[in-house]
Amino acid sequence: MENSKSNQPHLLIVDSFALLFRGFFSTALVGNFMRNSQGLCTNGIYQFNRYLLDAVKRFSASHVVCAFDMGSKTFRNEMYPAYKAHRDEPPDELIPQFDKLWEMVEAFDIPRIGKVGYEADDMIGSMAKHYAASGVQVSILTGDGDSLQLLGENVRVILFKKGFGNYEVVTYENLHEIKGVRHPYQIIELKGLMGDTSDNIPGCPNVGPKTALKLIEEFDTIDSIYDNIDSVKGKLKERLIEHKEQIYLSRDLATIRTEIDFDCTLDDCVFAYNREKLLAKLEEFEFAAPLIRTIAAG
Repeated sequence: MENSKSNQPHLLIVDSFALLFRGFFSTALVGNFMRNSQGLCTNGIYQFNRYLLDAVKRFSASHVVCAFDMGSKTFRNEMYPAYKAHRDEPPDELIPQFDKLWEMVEAFDIPRIGKVGYEADDMIGSMAKHYAASGVQVSILTGDGDSLQLLGENVRVILFKKGFGNYEVVTYENLHEIKGVRHPYQIIELKGLMGDTSDNIPGCPNVGPKTALKLIEEFDTIDSIYDNIDSVKGKLKERLIEHKEQIYLSRDLATIRTEIDFDCTLDDCVFAYNREKLLAKLEEFEFAAPLIRTIAAG
């Protein structure tokens, strides 16, 4: 059992669309588009269920909540209109599965959290901070390394890797070994310096991961870099001075908000679904027998 404090509640917070994307592309890349008799593509939702059940069992979660993005635009787009602007539209086969995933999670009786104007990450961060502060063991299931900034005494991040059932578990204790930084807040400092092409966060031109990590190892934070800017030499110093405003903007864009209100109690999150209700939804989607047998067996 991977939950080291098994006598305490263990809350698994799921980055829902990240897991749906993972499930979809794990089969779509080999052309395996499951469809029901109405022609609805269901491979993403099917894999979401498999991955969710595996993670709950593998990490002995007693409580589960699913976080959702509630629209494509957030306060970050107001700060920086180009934020995530270059991302491609989802495949046609995936788009109808977004709404169907909402239904699937409801069938599990798992609370769904999200807030217009914010990303799922912000809801994850707010809920993780709130319950970890009260002593609840929190695990965040995601594919997004930005969540590592949320690590703490009672918070770990479970990154799903390629292949079913493969995870990388990151804690405060092994963060340095895995990512090269000693403190979770330094994940944000790195993003401010090097940016993030996946989210179209600009960072500082010509400052890549190695340079950013070297600066953070030496100065700890971006604030400290500028407090000691004369210790930086050559073209790097010039770039840091020239792009100071952009660097701070990038750090702000990469910062997960942790003070967002949510209407979800720990009792709401107890993982104890109604088997008949869930089986009815699985049969509605016409899912394959193995998954239905897994649910029926509990």
